[in-house]
Amino acid sequence: MSMSTKRSDALHTLRYRSASARWTDALPVGNGLRAAMCEGRAGGERLLLNDTTAWSGGVIDDPLAGALDRGPAAIAAVREAIGAGDLDRAEALVARQQTPWAQAFLPFGTLEVSLAGVDAARTSGLERTLDLRTGIATHTYKAPDAGRVTHETWADAVTGAIAHRITAETPVSLEVRLTGPFPSASATPSSDEAGLTAHWHLPVDVPPGHAASSAGIRYDEARGRRGAVVVLASTASAITGGVLRTAAATTHLLTIGTATADAGGDAVAEARAVAGAGAEADEHVVAHRALYERCVLDLPSPAESVDLDTDERVLRAQEHDDQGLAALSFHYGRYLLMSSSRPGGLPANLQGIWNAELPGPWSSGYTANINLQMAYWPAETTGLAECHLPLLEFIARVSEGTGATTARELYGADGWVLHHNTDPWGHAAAVGEGVGDPSWSTWPMGGVWLSLHLWERWLFDGDLDALRERAWPVLERAARFASSWIQSDGERAWTSPSSSPEHRWLDADGIPRAIGLTATMDAELLRALSAACRQAAAVLGREDAWVGDLAALVDLLPPLAISAQGRIQEWARDVPDAEPEHRHLSHLVGVFPLGLITPDAEPELAAAAAASILGRGPESTGWALAWRALMWARLHEGNRVHEQLWMLLRPVPSPGAHDSAEQRGGVYRNLFSAHPPFQIDGNLGFTAAVAESLVQSHDGMLRLLPALPEAWQEGSVHGIRARGGVVVDVAWASGRIRRVALHSTRSLTLRVHGPGLPERSVQLSADQPMTIETKELAW
Repeated sequence: MSMSTKRSDALHTLRYRSASARWTDALPVGNGLRAAMCEGRAGGERLLLNDTTAWSGGVIDDPLAGALDRGPAAIAAVREAIGAGDLDRAEALVARQQTPWAQAFLPFGTLEVSLAGVDAARTSGLERTLDLRTGIATHTYKAPDAGRVTHETWADAVTGAIAHRITAETPVSLEVRLTGPFPSASATPSSDEAGLTAHWHLPVDVPPGHAASSAGIRYDEARGRRGAVVVLASTASAITGGVLRTAAATTHLLTIGTATADAGGDAVAEARAVAGAGAEADEHVVAHRALYERCVLDLPSPAESVDLDTDERVLRAQEHDDQGLAALSFHYGRYLLMSSSRPGGLPANLQGIWNAELPGPWSSGYTANINLQMAYWPAETTGLAECHLPLLEFIARVSEGTGATTARELYGADGWVLHHNTDPWGHAAAVGEGVGDPSWSTWPMGGVWLSLHLWERWLFDGDLDALRERAWPVLERAARFASSWIQSDGERAWTSPSSSPEHRWLDADGIPRAIGLTATMDAELLRALSAACRQAAAVLGREDAWVGDLAALVDLLPPLAISAQGRIQEWARDVPDAEPEHRHLSHLVGVFPLGLITPDAEPELAAAAAASILGRGPESTGWALAWRALMWARLHEGNRVHEQLWMLLRPVPSPGAHDSAEQRGGVYRNLFSAHPPFQIDGNLGFTAAVAESLVQSHDGMLRLLPALPEAWQEGSVHGIRARGGVVVDVAWASGRIRRVALHSTRSLTLRVHGPGLPERSVQLSADQPMTIETKELAW
């Protein structure tokens, strides 16, 4: 292998010369619809399967089922208690508005492949790789009776099937088994031609592991949904005793289809159709590369690192800088989003599209007070706009369905609302079964924040039809809720009840309190929503009265304030934090992602925001470190970005999935980001932070290398996207720009600035690339 190939692999390949010992060692493949974790076993393979539609529960009949109180009188009583200073009563009342839990993303079966007659103990030379450029997980080994054996697994980007191909130097036969995670699982092949089939009833209710409920996991075989897995073999095969056995051959291709169906539907037939569609590796790679190669980062890798296993490389990087490892992690985040979220599927959940537990960590669900949003922060900037669609479509669906019903019936409000947790069925009410902590349960800003994703989409792609037909109705519904929710006496305005997600403040008696009046996050989100509605109305030529009405209300909300400690206040009043080093930085959404606080326009607030980040202490969870990195990027602090990124790339202190009580971010052996446990938002936040360090466009200026770490003296990036439909390529040396290439899908004028590139105005013509070479720059 040439050194140039090794250097390229160091930026795009995970590799190991030891076996997978646990789930967080296995290598992930996915196509947004189906996924597998590949253990890479000697003598065979074990694939842990997932299907994006495999969730407990079903269509919601009553979005407020289980809530003891609902309606205008109930929320008025809460507000009255808060106004009177009776926060004990207020918290007791909001608990009565809680519903049971949102539903859970499910594990979906295990496929075990063994080579007949091959003794795993006698194999040698095991190597495992995941090539991010192809989306193929490979492991190889040498077996005495089969020679060199190669296993390749991919989630086919064309047909949607999971494919597993085995190639051996001498003919081998396979034994294939399917097992399921549910007690009703059964392997019931109807004929050899039908393939190996397993089907089961999915649970109708799966409370999270932290729930106080004693009900446990429930099934209803008459009304619950069904799931199925079908495996087809390319070689002659027979099924006996629930085991598929193939004839001997040097090449075998197994195609795996998964599906779910409502009660009465035929999940088996759908799964069989997927498996029967086949999978061609070459066609898959072409489709995969079409997305993956849109955005590529090149940073140098030390010669000492390129031959190391990925986990060894992570260890070495703790003492020796490895910029290429940061590039690999950047690419890995894009790969994980591509694998988890594609058109036709559901949004990425807390674990992306992978989960092997019942219930998974935090139900492997959707947490809308930061984590769901963060998962999509790199979508537009790194050229994965298609991957954003499942979230945008989900937002639109909930905003006109369960979110609207919940707003009306729970609060007597217009528009739509969504709280802390949701699921594909659109759970929009506050969860907790009456015992949930109001610091996370009583947070009705999820719909407001998620609506802004549709506005951001417009800023990047400029699709006027999508703005009019998809984004505007969602923004209007969010605005109508906001206007109903904001309280005002004509001179000032406030939100009540208000919380700053998952954090508490101390009252005069030192008692931690979760709710009160106007958390800073409320005001910032509402300001951003109002601004988006005003700008969208101008673009669409609309003069709706509610746009101005909302703007007038938002103007009366408390302005951002700086505390006596020199930090951004988290609440309208300057009150002490119950947890001074809390992981959430909700009061800083104005820095990122909203862009309301910038060093140029608001230097005092920017300085206070920096003090707020530092005041939270040096440590935090994986996703929280990524959020800090993004904020430091917006504050143009490249070296602090670098510090956070390397904290994210530490090996986790404990190897298990979630056996560490310490809230310390890092990575597992397969580079999954540790909260702990694994949460994909840490990986995707890492990718977004790197992109934000290299190109920013949120404040009307195209900023190149605005937060470049000093350690990254040389490098290049291709395909970063900026608002306005601009695609940016930048190469730099000695920390200064050497070459810039700009391409826009529409004509526009840009102000451009970067190190070594004095601010200038650039006129771009639609689909006419512009290049600025070194000789044009003022050094």
